[in-house]
Amino acid sequence: MKYRTKLWTSISAAALIAASGAVAGVASSSTADGAQHAGMPQGKADSGSFLMAAAGEGEGEGGEGGEAGEGGEGGEGGEGGERGVDPAEAAKDPVAYLSALDVIRAHYLAGEAMLEVEGGRQAGGEMFAHPISEVYIDLEPVFEERGAPLFLDEMTEAVDLALGDAPAGEVKAAAARVYAAIDAAEETAPPSDRSEDAIEAALMADMFDRAAKQYDTAMGPAGTEEAWIDGYGFWKVAEKRAAHLKPQLGEEHASLAEEIATAEELFANAYASVAKPEEAPVETGTLLAASSRISLKTGSF
Repeated sequence: MKYRTKLWTSISAAALIAASGAVAGVASSSTADGAQHAGMPQGKADSGSFLMAAAGEGEGEGGEGGEAGEGGEGGEGGEGGERGVDPAEAAKDPVAYLSALDVIRAHYLAGEAMLEVEGGRQAGGEMFAHPISEVYIDLEPVFEERGAPLFLDEMTEAVDLALGDAPAGEVKAAAARVYAAIDAAEETAPPSDRSEDAIEAALMADMFDRAAKQYDTAMGPAGTEEAWIDGYGFWKVAEKRAAHLKPQLGEEHASLAEEIATAEELFANAYASVAKPEEAPVETGTLLAASSRISLKTGSF
């Protein structure tokens, strides 16, 4: 599409290299190990692959590689928690809209954590770049429609600084500007008849689910560092959502509060570090079961 091509021309070389380089790395790994990028079904290209297609064709349909429903059912066929986003759904459903923003935030929290790991600067920059192709490009028309501030420039600045020789403080300041833009975009979510607590609970459950499935993927036979780092970011957003929701839970939702407390302890032990461990600190089934119980309990809203 011309719209996408226009967007990509504004992205810096460093950001493009990080996004497309990550895709190329995944493709090579997929060929060698028989594994695909977490969240993508068999036979479907990674969401970032349209980088090349957009430049060569300029005509595809919106939502390439990011349509919920094709890549959105984590856990099937070895898929993880890296589900795509559906712009049409995000335009009308606050949970879909805010969840997409949560995915961006998760990548930045994970990327920022990688800055503290020796030799993690490249991976951190790639984490900052991933949601540009995986989420932002498809969602920018929705942000415009909702009157949200656009923040592609802030994202690419963070990528440039992370992949360059900028001091860590400058990179973190750039990430902070992305967080601020996400916070502002959250204020423009579509209206809903659901209560704020119900929406918050659904978002929290989604992040726990993604984190558990990425953990399962990362610790599997074809597990990758990237899948682990993604999962770490999802857990950090789940933790933030839980902290916001818990004070709002009364006696009616006491059992959900208990499940959240249990899950927080399990996930904190599982994702004790953004660096992938040699062996799983927690049984994957334990995390999947905990996230499933939370999803079940949030249905009470």
